[in-house]
Amino acid sequence: MKAARWMMVVSLVVLFSSPVGAAQYKMRISHQMPETHFLAGEVKEFKNLVEQKTGGKLAVEIYPAAQAFKPKETMNAVATGAIEAAVTTNFEWSGIIPAMDIFLVPFLVTDIPVIDQAISGEVGAALFKKMETKGVAPVMWMLQTRTNIYTSKAKPLVMPADFKGQKIRGTSKIMNLGSEALGAAAVPISGPEVHTALERGTIDIGLTGVDAALTRHYYEFHKYGTVSNNFTVIHVLFVNPTFFKSLPADVQGAVRESALAVQKKSLQDSENFKDTSVAELKKKMTIHMQTKPEEQAWRAVMEKPVLDHFLQITGKEGAELVELMSKIKR
Repeated sequence: MKAARWMMVVSLVVLFSSPVGAAQYKMRISHQMPETHFLAGEVKEFKNLVEQKTGGKLAVEIYPAAQAFKPKETMNAVATGAIEAAVTTNFEWSGIIPAMDIFLVPFLVTDIPVIDQAISGEVGAALFKKMETKGVAPVMWMLQTRTNIYTSKAKPLVMPADFKGQKIRGTSKIMNLGSEALGAAAVPISGPEVHTALERGTIDIGLTGVDAALTRHYYEFHKYGTVSNNFTVIHVLFVNPTFFKSLPADVQGAVRESALAVQKKSLQDSENFKDTSVAELKKKMTIHMQTKPEEQAWRAVMEKPVLDHFLQITGKEGAELVELMSKIKR
């Protein structure tokens, strides 16, 4: 009797101390955003959904703030299997897939309904196919921001003339063309390195989404900020295809379902975080919200050189994407 009771106790201890549905597979994800950024929260939401939908069969580990790989290293890291998955921006991808720059053509893809239709429709599907040819399996888009801020220490940046002779944070060729069209000189600096560049005065103008300006404390070094809805920064979560194919069909399905849910969620979360970020930045900096006449002045100098460059480097493929975007906007 005592032995039977003891065995029952042992069984209960094992039952309640062991994880339900112990993980059979593990997916590590690298991304560049600090944990305070809402996109880091989206990746966590993806993790939670995947583990829930797979009953714990697939465990997800997250390495934020470029702890595992720098942004430019993630594509090769995933393609070679050094890590199972990663998230990085459209402008990091544009180095090997120029068509990814469609989101950076000034004022082309900047309204939420347009962004939604683009990433969930033909534009998104076409770009996913291009990524697959580079040895990865893309599964999800996440909107970081369509609202950007140009920060400065000396004076507000309102009209193109205010940029003349200033050094600005550069990221990619096409973004740099837009900045140079405004009159600034672009200095290439990745997101995680901007804080140091601002502190040292390596650049005169900080350029990022309003969300990142808050989480990366641009206000510690710059007094002024001009907010503009002039281009879109979007992230892609991509997986090593060999790893993904090794997962059972139901687990693959759970990953895709989770990805679709988080992709939709990121659109609204981006807008919410943008509003919160602008409100908080107004407490720390002098913020100027771009007016329609100012937007037209920026557009007049930025749009043509960037669009011409995009069409030159992407050819027929780029022209077809621009046409698709134009149809969405009609």
